[in-house]
Amino acid sequence: MKASHTDQLELLELQKLDQKESALRHKRDSHPAHATVREFAGRVADLQRAAISQSAVIADTMREVTRIEDEIAKVSERRKRQQSRIDNNQVPLRDISAMEHEIAQMDRRLAKLEDDQVEAEERVEAARAAQDQMKAEARAIAADIEALKAQFEADVADADDELRRVIAARRELADRLPADLLEEYEDACRRNGALAVIEVRDGYGIGVAADLSPMELERIRLTPADELYLTEDTAQIVVRTAANTPR
Repeated sequence: MKASHTDQLELLELQKLDQKESALRHKRDSHPAHATVREFAGRVADLQRAAISQSAVIADTMREVTRIEDEIAKVSERRKRQQSRIDNNQVPLRDISAMEHEIAQMDRRLAKLEDDQVEAEERVEAARAAQDQMKAEARAIAADIEALKAQFEADVADADDELRRVIAARRELADRLPADLLEEYEDACRRNGALAVIEVRDGYGIGVAADLSPMELERIRLTPADELYLTEDTAQIVVRTAANTPR
């Protein structure tokens, strides 16, 4: 395709801006704060899940406490009723011994139930304390995350300003280029990444272009200045600079 030599030279600058933008974005994306924030966020999520699990433990144990309280109330009511019958001489003599034995069994049952109630209530308190601790730790880590984010933004503030300048310069330069040339450049970027454009200066390849064969360098030399040249193997755009102007 046809492209003025001036526009071709602009492709080198466009690639430099793209490489600079990529480097600045990589610097931002690879900042160690990201890994730390992810780690901390994972810990917060774990603590929140654990706190929710504790809610289930608390609810189950509270139901156990309620069950024990109900049973204590039933046994106590029956014991009170049976003891009242004895105290009011409402029990035949032949049945008193059996009823006193039943009352003694109920006393032992009540003592066991009361112990169970205390133990269950202690488990509720322990679960609530553990849940409160989890929530407090999650809040503390969340505060650390916000502090890390603020520090990260401060760390990358200058780089972000530079990134905005690079993006603006890139947009301005791209707007000046012919649409078909810009499309060709974008295609070359998709094929070759950050090395879409290579430079041949005074007939010699620069950088990665130094690997071009003598035959291809000769073909490049013979290509008209206003003709876009793509390398045979990689379809990279070749931009000729300095004295390398075809006769």
